[in-house]
Amino acid sequence: MKKIFLALFLFVSFALSSDLTENNKNVRTENSLFNLVQGYVELNSKIKEYAQTSDTNSSTYRQIIEELNEEKQKILSRIPEIIVSQEIDQKDVKLFLQKKEDLEKLKNKSPKQSFTYINAGLDLLYLQVIEEFYKSLAELKELFKNAASSKDMTKLIDTSMENLQMLINTDFSPYKDKITNTAQLETINTKETLIKNTFSSYSEILKYLRTNAHLLESNYLFSALGLQIWIDKINSFFNIEFLNVGKIVISLLVLAFFMSLRKFFSHIVYFFLVKLVYRGRANVDDIKTMFIENIKKPVGFLLVVYAFSLCLTIAFYPAPMNLTLSNAFYIIYAIFIAWLILTILDGYGMVLVSKLAQKSGKKEVVNLIIKILYFVIIVIAFLFILAQLGFNISAIIASLGIGGLAVALAAKDIIANFFASILLLFDNSFNQGDWVEVSGVEGTVVETGLRKTTIRTFDNSLVFLPNSVIMGANIKNWSKRRIGRHIKMYLGVGYDATPEKLESCVKDLKELLSTSALVAHPEDSALKYGDSSAKYRQNLVSINDLEGYKNACYVGLSDFGESSINIEIYFYTKAVTADGFRDARQALMLEFMRIIEKNGLSFAFPSRSIYIENLPPLDKAFKV
Repeated sequence: MKKIFLALFLFVSFALSSDLTENNKNVRTENSLFNLVQGYVELNSKIKEYAQTSDTNSSTYRQIIEELNEEKQKILSRIPEIIVSQEIDQKDVKLFLQKKEDLEKLKNKSPKQSFTYINAGLDLLYLQVIEEFYKSLAELKELFKNAASSKDMTKLIDTSMENLQMLINTDFSPYKDKITNTAQLETINTKETLIKNTFSSYSEILKYLRTNAHLLESNYLFSALGLQIWIDKINSFFNIEFLNVGKIVISLLVLAFFMSLRKFFSHIVYFFLVKLVYRGRANVDDIKTMFIENIKKPVGFLLVVYAFSLCLTIAFYPAPMNLTLSNAFYIIYAIFIAWLILTILDGYGMVLVSKLAQKSGKKEVVNLIIKILYFVIIVIAFLFILAQLGFNISAIIASLGIGGLAVALAAKDIIANFFASILLLFDNSFNQGDWVEVSGVEGTVVETGLRKTTIRTFDNSLVFLPNSVIMGANIKNWSKRRIGRHIKMYLGVGYDATPEKLESCVKDLKELLSTSALVAHPEDSALKYGDSSAKYRQNLVSINDLEGYKNACYVGLSDFGESSINIEIYFYTKAVTADGFRDARQALMLEFMRIIEKNGLSFAFPSRSIYIENLPPLDKAFKV
């Protein structure tokens, strides 16, 4: 940052020491406002003549037209500076008004059907167009010096363009039809062409000034603070002919102020955005550290660039800053402001969003909103930069409609995944952190992005599934359970059990399951734990199945196995989490063992009995 400060100091000192306003007087004298505007009119006339006499499809034509347009652009970029510095010559004004008055008298004296009347009328119209145009530039100069807003400048230019349009609509056709002399008709046509070309050129200049009106108000802060008064006072103490000491001193003070402000600005923003919102809450120190560290760089660069632009405004005053420079600063502002907003979202915004996600329970929706915000900010900054570079944003957006089909075909997978992500988020199929099984992949949902969903499997690998694939697949969500995780098992007892013992054992098992706090019972339903609307919705849908409540319970003899008599146990635990479910299952299995033991039964183990028929007597079997 010290190197940046040194570079700014050297540049501004050089610019101010040369005193841009004074040293350019000779250039402005040679290139007066009238000469520049006339040069622009002549360039327009050349372009029209060349278009009529050349092949518009040839590369040579395009090259020449491009060169002429570049010359026009150079003139346009110089006009704002010349407007402010140009002084009106009162002698020229008197001559102009005198000529205009003479033409009015000549026109009024001549018959309306005569050549003299039409000729004088066209000359008068030409002078009126010139008068209206330069009058608008003079008023624009006063607005600029008075630090008017771009809105006032735009309003003035609009009024001038309307007045010019009214003048150019003057129709001499009824009088022109009476002229039969070829030379006179040619003179009239030449003057009409000149007037139209002049009007067209003036309109282009005014439109350029209107488009860049916001750049012409660059000295607003300069005038509002009355810095010229302080510059004059400083120069009265240091009367150096070739050096504007006042501008140098004011610029150095501006640089020093903003360089010091950048150290405290992040703390000021922190006070308003964090202290007032998180007053008296926990983790404020952590938020402060994260917030200030994040925004320090973008704020610092933004303030330095703004200080630099103010110094150049001071250097150029009373002329406006060069429009190319002003435009460049607007582009730099857009980049740094977008960077600052994104950084604030990463810091302060992330804290607020995490609170919202915690309350809503829809982390993935909030996560998508953050990503969309990032995308929107970048797109807005990009379009603003394109507009400042001279691109027609409306045309670009309109062209997207023409090329939309090609883009859609090329990016159909991206578009499909994007819309699938939106549908998934609002379809409520799963949430971030849910245990799901999709397309043969089982694990925990990490994140649902704009293109893919990330799942962390139970062997700790990360799997990325395109959202469009998920939309077309069966989704098994194990986390969509409120109460009731299924257990089905068989207790196999030995064949030495009597019916009475088996009956008593089944009875004890039923009692255990019906009274255990670990088992879901009929009262554990959506009507008990759901909201007030559950009792009304139960007539429309199976509310327990919809909300995820299961409480069925069955105990009874199942079948005679190969080595055991099986007792089927079918029920649901209240706990649905992995650890809660496993703890409940273990506790209940131990109780089952105690009940089996209590009823004098024992668990069967696989055994096999072999029966042999027609076995010979042992004495014969072992006889040698």
